[in-house]
Amino acid sequence: MSAAHGTPVAAIALLAGALIGAAAQAAPQVGERVALTACPHAGVTAPCLTVNGPDGTVYNITAATPKPPFNGRMIRLRATVSDKLSACLQGIVLDRIRWTPVRQKCAN
Repeated sequence: MSAAHGTPVAAIALLAGALIGAAAQAAPQVGERVALTACPHAGVTAPCLTVNGPDGTVYNITAATPKPPFNGRMIRLRATVSDKLSACLQGIVLDRIRWTPVRQKCAN
């Protein structure tokens, strides 16, 4: 195989590595505050609660008190990324969750 044929493969590998690195850097770190507006929904196991961030990141909001309702309305939340373990085994665990309902309806 000539060098010309290997170049596209090398370029694709370099691009893939850069994208993976960018995704790893985008993940919120423990102690970081997050703020988002999203629809709460049930997690894969009861009584787990999750929300999806705008980039598709799943956040575990099971620690929210009071629990947000599943009434088809979005909530605005602020929380801290935690290193706590969760029996939900799903999403980035959030702690110190404060939320308020908003008028915006959920898409689903």
